[in-house]
Amino acid sequence: MPRTTTLLTGWLAAAGLLAAAPARAQVDTVRASTLPGPQLAEKAYNAGLASYQAQNYPAALASFGQALAAKPDFAPAYANRGATRLALQDYPAAEADYDQALKLEPTSYAHYFGRGQVREAAGRAPEAEADYGEALKANPAYAPAWYNRGVLRFEKGAYEAALTDFDGAVKADPTQAYAYHDRASTNLRLGHYAAAVPDYTQALALQPTLLPALLNRAAAERRTGQLPEALRDYDAYLTQKTDNPLAFTNRGNARFENKDYAGAVADCDRALALDPKYAYAWNNRAAAELKQEQYAKAVADATEALRLNPQYAEAYLNRGHAREMLRQADEACQDWRHAAALGRPEGNGYAAAAGCAGEAAEVPAVK
Repeated sequence: MPRTTTLLTGWLAAAGLLAAAPARAQVDTVRASTLPGPQLAEKAYNAGLASYQAQNYPAALASFGQALAAKPDFAPAYANRGATRLALQDYPAAEADYDQALKLEPTSYAHYFGRGQVREAAGRAPEAEADYGEALKANPAYAPAWYNRGVLRFEKGAYEAALTDFDGAVKADPTQAYAYHDRASTNLRLGHYAAAVPDYTQALALQPTLLPALLNRAAAERRTGQLPEALRDYDAYLTQKTDNPLAFTNRGNARFENKDYAGAVADCDRALALDPKYAYAWNNRAAAELKQEQYAKAVADATEALRLNPQYAEAYLNRGHAREMLRQADEACQDWRHAAALGRPEGNGYAAAAGCAGEAAEVPAVK
């Protein structure tokens, strides 16, 4: 989830900053050293902005420092020096600059937002969240603060609060594709699949190159039973990006659900060519091979999934089914019991139905 670029608070000097030329014709400029303090500060400040925009951060630091030497109460110069230090990952100095800017302009939403960015970059998410909140108190229409706070809340699993923030971001600026995308992803986490689809669609309308929206919309469409639409989105994504094993595996899942088992196997093949350690793809290929009655292959693939992830309950279930079909009854019973012990209670049900000896495995309580 991308963040907005660091805010440069605008305090640009007006055109024609320098005074008119003196009477002598041969003197056509005013030396910087003779400028009054405020004008010198403006000149240095504007030079700092230009250097920042050119990503010449050392020069920007020097210019903002000159501006502050000439005008020590120049709050925007502190804020923009803070932004420059943030770009240089000098977080303590950046925060000190924003602190000073806020002392001079305690109601500035931009300074709170900038300090929030610094604190977030420094790994202090609760303080960053608080600063974004202060920015919104000062300016409730500032979309980047809604968005950034929403991202922090999403990342800590506070999905309802994140949804409220993304609502605020969309209301404040309906042109931002990422706000729609992340609101959709929040709805996806909350199980609001039908609500997620139109937001992903709007994100793509605003930014057609936002490929994650295609992948995520396909996931939401699968959850709402729109398999043809989901497959179309997976195809569109994989036409443009062929190096994502997750995308191949997810399309394989959709093909499996559509009873296209050969297509599911082919997608798992592509995923495993990209990432041979992807346990999920090994297990999913085993499930498709079960449907194709290729039981020995299913055993081998489920076994590889378990080698990579010994706690993979679904792989135990699938291997148990394949072993049952290969008349390896004792091994099938063991696999189903393992699945139950790892949290899949249906493993005990399969074992009981097959007449497995011994007691049912204890299923761990759901946390």
